[in-house]
Amino acid sequence: MEALIDTEAEAYRLAQALYNLRRKRDSALGPRRIFGEPAWDILLDLYIASKRGMEIQVSSVCIEAGVPSTTILRWIARLEKEGLLYRKADRGDARRRFVRLTDEGHAVMRRVLRAIGPIS
Repeated sequence: MEALIDTEAEAYRLAQALYNLRRKRDSALGPRRIFGEPAWDILLDLYIASKRGMEIQVSSVCIEAGVPSTTILRWIARLEKEGLLYRKADRGDARRRFVRLTDEGHAVMRRVLRAIGPIS
């Protein structure tokens, strides 16, 4: 059981490192948006948020990805159709919706992060 915890912790550290590297790369480019990986950005963002015990609003996913909201919404719909994430209404505010990884989404992210391996 303890090895699973260590594996999860390593996957979380790797996800954070990849997320930070992407943001640094994008920051260095300035206003140019020549790299486009919205699906990866969404999955990475949701994976990190789940490990932190945080909820992410659909609108926050749009802001963090740095691409037009219409593009993000299309990707959210596609990833939802693929069974990797789902949207959930906020009980306190009907205008807000949260987005979360499904169990399959978590499994995919763990598999991908394991395949990438540690960043040295």
